Amino acid sequence: MRTSTAERPPQVAWSTTPTGSSLPMHGPTPTLYTDAEFLDVVARTYFPGQSARPCDYRVAGQVYRLLTVQGHGPVVKQPFIDRHEPLQPVTPGLRLPSLGRLEDVAQAPLTLAAWAADPAAQQQAGAPTLMWSTVPCWNGWLESARSRDFVADTLRHTRQLKTLLGDTVYRDDDTGDDVLISCMAWRSARDREARRPDLFAAPANRQFFTALRDRGLLRASTLRAGGRLLAVSLGAVHQGRCSSWVAAFNPDRSLRKYSLSQRLLLEMLASSHRAGHREFDFSVGLEPYKLLLASHVRPIGPAGVPPVAERLASAGRSLLSRHPWCTAPARVLRGWLQTSRR
Repeated sequence: MRTSTAERPPQVAWSTTPTGSSLPMHGPTPTLYTDAEFLDVVARTYFPGQSARPCDYRVAGQVYRLLTVQGHGPVVKQPFIDRHEPLQPVTPGLRLPSLGRLEDVAQAPLTLAAWAADPAAQQQAGAPTLMWSTVPCWNGWLESARSRDFVADTLRHTRQLKTLLGDTVYRDDDTGDDVLISCMAWRSARDREARRPDLFAAPANRQFFTALRDRGLLRASTLRAGGRLLAVSLGAVHQGRCSSWVAAFNPDRSLRKYSLSQRLLLEMLASSHRAGHREFDFSVGLEPYKLLLASHVRPIGPAGVPPVAERLASAGRSLLSRHPWCTAPARVLRGWLQTSRR
């Protein structure tokens, strides 16, 4: 059960930056990752007992809001915050501290066609998204060339599953006691099986999602049938953007052939469209199924000035492309440098 507003713990004492940011620290922000209450959960979970506040920074002409911990500086890498998005361009008279470089910055979304035609964008990470403005009719989207096979395969497996467990029941936001604990356990087992890092092995990460749920910031969409929990997707809805962060399905091997995660995703997409959301964000990762269903991709890359070593390497590559005769001397120099470091 969610805590009421009166029962919520007091937030960290947010304030503006020491240099006098004129942007409000509360109110709507483009992404949940810059929301004051979300950052409060991050601070309390990962930096307990420390002084923390959101501060605005200038990076390459844009304003970014980052949790800033006293003695540690801005938090630029954090589990489950997969990108940074600017609040707005820097305006005259806005006095902000500067960061020379910020990694994992989301750029403006590109249509799939534009993204596919941009080699530089394809070399970066990306966050596929489905802009509902490109889908005037839900039934038309189901029958479109891009999604037709995905939908047909999902519905076929749903009919097969019905003969085993009966009708499936979808819930936009399932508050059942089994939801969070099952999702985390299933995802951990799946990641260990695939030899990927098990993020939910860390108690703080489990606590983080529990705290988001208690604050009403987390949405847990589920698929159930025959009294069993079949699949879970943890995400959020913020400012018209419906996001899916962590998905997991029942590890029962007898259920694997029924494409449970596909069925859940199709229900979530239908619900998002009915709700009039602006977009459905698949989160970072260029998996084929995301690109099949998305209309756009947000390239994810660095913003600001590259490190010295990166700039030197880029300058060296540019020099060699213009003067190929330098290649052999450059190799000799590199070998000498590597030997001298030993």
